[in-house]
Amino acid sequence: MSTSNPAIAISGAGCVLPSGSGVEAFWQAAREARSGIVALRARHFHSRRISAFGHVEDDVHQRCRQQVAANLQRYCAPAVIWGVSAVHQALHEAGLDPQGGERLRYGLYCCQGGYTHPSLDAYAELLQECREGQGLDMRKLARRVLQERALDPFLVLKSLSNGLLGVVSLACKLEAECNAYMQGVAGNQAALREACSALQNYRIDAAIVVGAGSELDALGLAALARAGVIGTQGATAFRPFDEEGQGGIAGEGAAALILRRREDLPEGPHTCLTGLAAHADIAELELPTQGVDLLVCSGTATPHEDRRLGDILARSGARHVTSSQPLTGILSGAPSLVDLILARSALRAQQVPALAGLRRPVSTELPFAIGNCQPARLQRGAVVNRDDNGFSACYRLHHYDTRYPAAHA
Repeated sequence: MSTSNPAIAISGAGCVLPSGSGVEAFWQAAREARSGIVALRARHFHSRRISAFGHVEDDVHQRCRQQVAANLQRYCAPAVIWGVSAVHQALHEAGLDPQGGERLRYGLYCCQGGYTHPSLDAYAELLQECREGQGLDMRKLARRVLQERALDPFLVLKSLSNGLLGVVSLACKLEAECNAYMQGVAGNQAALREACSALQNYRIDAAIVVGAGSELDALGLAALARAGVIGTQGATAFRPFDEEGQGGIAGEGAAALILRRREDLPEGPHTCLTGLAAHADIAELELPTQGVDLLVCSGTATPHEDRRLGDILARSGARHVTSSQPLTGILSGAPSLVDLILARSALRAQQVPALAGLRRPVSTELPFAIGNCQPARLQRGAVVNRDDNGFSACYRLHHYDTRYPAAHA
């Protein structure tokens, strides 16, 4: 971001995560180092090797469903419903109503995960529907597949790649510039970069960036296991940057941010994005080299990989280091958005949440936050994320607060 461009502030945030619904629930879990990762629960499959998952609880999901009109729910995978809820929360915090009297130009930028293969649940439910006694009613199965097209590929996809964008725009009655992006760190980076560009070029007045996804699917989990992203030794806790780490654990959820030009906001404390960088190799990623009070980063929970990551991240000279992953698991749809929410919450509260579950750090070069949540003087933060394919992104943040005038320079 050029210094000649207007500063971009995060004016609202929302999330639906294994910690519950809302930023306050997520921040409270972070302060208490309380993980939302529990035993894997799935209707149509089980696994001895993958025994834990970051679930969004059913009661949270049911509350989110109530925010989506019944005629839209037929188009919604659970993650899309969570995305709508996260956007509503973020708009509320930002004091915005797209249908209100204030005539603002909106931009909507969506990252959707978990839609790249058919849902195993769709097959299981159809077979269960056609079961008769001890076997299948083959005539009924043939009729459902061949005549009624029950397994039309268009229908068995977990969701369309622009489903989140469409449902959010309808649920919030938005008329806006819009784009849909892929999942993961790369998708989050692209969405945030386009949102900031649209604001700095004065094409829009408020940007909604939302990501949502879930890997609660046998095919999805198997793919992550084959790629080495999640562990297969039955680990029940995700422990990045720990010598006792046994691999990653997948999760699910949604997160949303409202971005606005700081010049358009009233006076008061604001957390602003001051830099975005990305690279295909984290070793070549442009990192801040000084002045970082808080670093929120992602790890692998594979000790030899995390030692290498620790050596690279140590270049930032961060005073405090933490991670959100032990709380939620690896999120396909909104990894960077969730870390930005955690960093913003810490900067606003002037507190450093501990890295949950960390016992034996793999690196002595990084000052990991261990133990209890601690007060600290925090103005500058950074978020560093890495996809399983190696693509990495870095975000710089600055918290402007009238309590610390000197920090505004």
